[in-house]
Amino acid sequence: MKPFIKYILPLAITGILSACGAHHTETKKDEPPVSDSLIKSLETSPARMEAPSETIKLNGKIQPDESKESKVFSLVSGKIKSVQVELGDYVKQGQVLAVLQSAEVAGINNDVSIAESSVEMAKKNMETQQSLFDGNLATQQDYISAQLEYKKAQSELNRARQVASISGGSSATYTLKAPISGYVIEKSISGNSEVRQDNNNSLFTVADLSTVWIIANVYESDISNIRLGDEVRVKTLANPDKEYLGKIDKVYNVLDPANRTMQVRISMPNANGELKPEMFATVKVSTATSAAVLSIPAKAMVMDNSKQYVIVKKGNQLEVKEVSLLRRIDDRAFISGLQEGDQVVTSSQVFIYDALNVK
Repeated sequence: MKPFIKYILPLAITGILSACGAHHTETKKDEPPVSDSLIKSLETSPARMEAPSETIKLNGKIQPDESKESKVFSLVSGKIKSVQVELGDYVKQGQVLAVLQSAEVAGINNDVSIAESSVEMAKKNMETQQSLFDGNLATQQDYISAQLEYKKAQSELNRARQVASISGGSSATYTLKAPISGYVIEKSISGNSEVRQDNNNSLFTVADLSTVWIIANVYESDISNIRLGDEVRVKTLANPDKEYLGKIDKVYNVLDPANRTMQVRISMPNANGELKPEMFATVKVSTATSAAVLSIPAKAMVMDNSKQYVIVKKGNQLEVKEVSLLRRIDDRAFISGLQEGDQVVTSSQVFIYDALNVK
């Protein structure tokens, strides 16, 4: 009996332990991979139909609004006597920008004086000829000739005065004044420099910067996607955290042969003066949308073996579903493989995916 007990007892103990282990393993298999409390706390977002819109990035530069910009030229030659403004100064309409000493202005004023004297002499001669004609001491032809000379002198005086009014000078001084209120954005003269009337370059440029233009370059490959009225978001290097919203209000349908780009224009309000001419700008264009497709938050997707999956929550049940990614724009993913209204998990989705796929 003793040898039998010696061999049977260990086998019985082993069988009991095995049975206990099998029962314990079976209990683990019955436990859900994700607890009910975790399922209730999950964040979800519905799959919805949405028309995707492309975003095209353009490089641009800020320029003055040409309709609110004025270039100042000198209508006479002369020497700069004084310059009363500097680059970047704000000036009011009619404010003096610079003063020139000009022999041409002196000559124009002299012409006016001579013309005025000629009118006086012609008038007196006409009156004398009228008196002589009335007393039969002069012929009618003499009187008519005197009248014509008087009218000719008046015409010459009017011409001289018009030239003087255009030049705007007095004595030998010519004054450059601001034609509009705004900022001096260009200045090409200094004190004691010479100015020629036939100079094609402006001496000053004054611009009202309450509205500015953003001129952006569109590469040839993107031209078909850009349309008048497209909404844009603009950022500058000077203020990268601020975004300016606008629309394309002009498409220049001409290609630059040098860099193969077409330009577009965005008019932007600039009441606080943050946008300054020659600043570089980044322009993001939201182009015309295509047909609506299912859209979910991009963060809801889980990639595994080059495939895309999402966790769909239905009541207290979770299900892994494979989806096809059609397009991703910013934080939205446009997909197929779900139904509109399906609730996709957007928190702890990677952890849950791993838990549901444990074999």
